Amino acid sequence: MKKERILKKDWPTFLKQFNAEHQFRPVCILVGGHEVCRDMPFLGLVYEAKKKDVEVIVGGVNAEHTEHLIHTLRSPRAIYVLKENGEVKGIEVQSAKEDNLVIEFIGSPEEAQRMKKELIEKIAYEIYLKRGQEPGKALDDWLEAEKIVEKAAKMYV
Repeated sequence: MKKERILKKDWPTFLKQFNAEHQFRPVCILVGGHEVCRDMPFLGLVYEAKKKDVEVIVGGVNAEHTEHLIHTLRSPRAIYVLKENGEVKGIEVQSAKEDNLVIEFIGSPEEAQRMKKELIEKIAYEIYLKRGQEPGKALDDWLEAEKIVEKAAKMYV
């Protein structure tokens, strides 16, 4: 697999673009070679220059927690895009102090739409349950769930 290094001065802009292109793709997240998350929708990587860390965020499980922090990597020193035959397969973040973080995309880029739909379905069902399972408002629940998911996703692009 080919690694393309991203210059540190470009991290903020690069990560927003990377997040926009790959949001909701299912991921496997490895820290120090150990799997910490699998088959969750990728929402974004965030570089916090003041804190000197990189956070990886995946889709959450309910309306109150639409995003879920999987890991914070302190003192990042390098970011690499992982490619195979020209296709982005993931990203690696190396740290000066901690184990490296690797995000591997599972399946094709088209899987992102399936993952996004599944997240919206989960949240729409939760909204339905919270309002007492009253029938006849499925479209309203779906539209509200879409808004919640889109709002969470926009934070990382």
